[in-house]
Amino acid sequence: MMANVKKLELINALQLHENVLHAEEQAIQAKDLATIEQVASQKDHTLDLLARAKETLDNEGIDFSDLQKEIDEIINKQERNTELFRDLHIQSENSSPPSRSNLNSLKNRMRKAYKG
Repeated sequence: MMANVKKLELINALQLHENVLHAEEQAIQAKDLATIEQVASQKDHTLDLLARAKETLDNEGIDFSDLQKEIDEIINKQERNTELFRDLHIQSENSSPPSRSNLNSLKNRMRKAYKG
């Protein structure tokens, strides 16, 4: 029973993060830099929630492999958003491209949150 509650926390965190990624995608497509910054802060929060929920499941030995499809879809959405954002920076005359270290940091946090 407790395993179901812990798994539900991961499901909720995945859904919340997916909503944030959708908002991020819309902001990027609209080239709304202020909203992109707001969403980035929200994304940091949802990544932390995901990492904690996953860590709890890992520590308690609770299998969540049945959620792998949802996890993969979210990872793919994040990768698409990263590409959209990179393209936005390339198109922008006033911005420099995002640094490799920032992109790598995001990828590392995503890996930790999703895969461990």
